Amino acid sequence: MTSFKLLASQAQSINQYKNLRTKVAKCCANIYFNKRCLYNNVIPKYAQLKVQNTSPASQSTAQKAGIMRIKEELKFLHRKKEKLNQELYRRHLQVAQEWGRMWHIIHESIQQKINTEMEKKYKTMDEKIKRLIQNQTYAPKNEMNFYPRVINKTNIIFSDEELGLFNKGLIYNLGKKHKQWISNLAMEAETAITLQPPGEQDYVRHQVAKNIKKLYQQQEQGNTYRDKKTKKR
Repeated sequence: MTSFKLLASQAQSINQYKNLRTKVAKCCANIYFNKRCLYNNVIPKYAQLKVQNTSPASQSTAQKAGIMRIKEELKFLHRKKEKLNQELYRRHLQVAQEWGRMWHIIHESIQQKINTEMEKKYKTMDEKIKRLIQNQTYAPKNEMNFYPRVINKTNIIFSDEELGLFNKGLIYNLGKKHKQWISNLAMEAETAITLQPPGEQDYVRHQVAKNIKKLYQQQEQGNTYRDKKTKKR
């Protein structure tokens, strides 16, 4: 990450742009959080309606009121995001004209810092949604016993990877991946990212790059594992 020092007068416009960019990113994160709550049918704390009556009818009304509150919050966040994006666009043009060729380096540095901050925020939100699902989802009373799909009655010791394959069942079809499948996946992901709102593209692109890197690492580990197995045989 490129670092540089600026005078207070020089940094004013940059800080204003950074603050606006951060507000847009946080607004997008809040939209994501509320949409996930609706999808999982859970009510966050700010939308929970406290009722003294514990009857099913009262609880159902409180649930519906909570859902309505989330939908109203989403409408507000979308209006806020649109307003911030317009202001951010004007500020972007201003600082780009002010800093000229240096703006590309400054913009990249700002975006990297915001992505790091937002990554922590999204992680916190996902954990919060998991807790809400656990607290607001009731497990069924009748528990079913599941037995292992594969029972090894031989003297052969199979690896976890091999047992995982057996557990998929006899009708599982091993797909053969193209050599350049990760590169193709990256290009397809970039095409999908360009369809997202401009304010969300940089963070999504940052997350995709991390996941693509993990896939490359897993592929290299898989190739190393297969090479060792071949040598042993």
